[in-house]
Amino acid sequence: MHKTSSESSQEKRTLSIQADQADIRLDRYLTCVLTGISRTTIQQLIVGGEVLVNGRTSKSGYTLRIGDEVQVMSLNSYDKTTKIMPRSILLDIIYEDKDLLVVNKSAGMVVHPALGHHDDTLVNALIARYPDIMREDSEMRPGIIHRLDKDTSGLIIIARNAATHSALVDQMKRHEIVKRYLALVEGVVALDQGSIDAPIGRNPRHRQQMAITVVKSRAARTHFRVQERFDRHTLLLLELETGRTHQIRVHLKAIGHPIVGDPIYGSGSINRSLSLKRQFLHAYQLKFTHPTTGSILNLEAPLPEDLQSVLNQKSFL
Repeated sequence: MHKTSSESSQEKRTLSIQADQADIRLDRYLTCVLTGISRTTIQQLIVGGEVLVNGRTSKSGYTLRIGDEVQVMSLNSYDKTTKIMPRSILLDIIYEDKDLLVVNKSAGMVVHPALGHHDDTLVNALIARYPDIMREDSEMRPGIIHRLDKDTSGLIIIARNAATHSALVDQMKRHEIVKRYLALVEGVVALDQGSIDAPIGRNPRHRQQMAITVVKSRAARTHFRVQERFDRHTLLLLELETGRTHQIRVHLKAIGHPIVGDPIYGSGSINRSLSLKRQFLHAYQLKFTHPTTGSILNLEAPLPEDLQSVLNQKSFL
């Protein structure tokens, strides 16, 4: 049976899946066993990386198997009555039709509700503007195909119905959605172009961080091309072949060229004259096939003002 105490408020719980508990979605299983905690909050825990299956982060829709070990962390940190609420927040819509939309997310906006961000996220804004986007099978991430870090600006795809969501997720799995980013990195990159192929997994010492590791990791590949070299920095165009958490930030740190202003993976030696309050990373271009029409969508979002102003200060770069 469960290897845990009966106290649902315990800070950490470990559960072992038995035969009668297999073939159930992870979020639905945890909603049943963690009494007093809503399914929405369970999904919030999963999205936030607070639920591990066999030592790895998972998704709400993961189907449990006999012998799986599920660990739930930091239960005390979450509000058990959390409910996702619509909130009118201005969105920069780059493309929109009846099936999908592409949003140019601003820096500082969290994609979906998480600890400390319950009603000011992209999801809150989406359900306020498109109430039909809410579905039971995606309470915490309605329409979300992929995500961007809070302080990364740029393009993100939103599905407006279940069929489009499924088709776009399939495209993502087949690496058919082209995602390109612009990043200003520390140091002068010698190669004009190249690829970084190194597996990424959870940092064993700092669970909220990622790292290059062969332990419980997943393959990760990032391609780069130099756009402009400065005296002490380089502007790169990056294309993701895979989409791991913090992939670009971890890979660039690994080759000795961390993103300027990155508070987690950067060197901390940012020139104060640049007046940069976040990492210089922007989701610049998207290219994918429209699931309904079959047409190719090739979309672009120019650098936001705060990042462009940094490039304009060439004497400090």
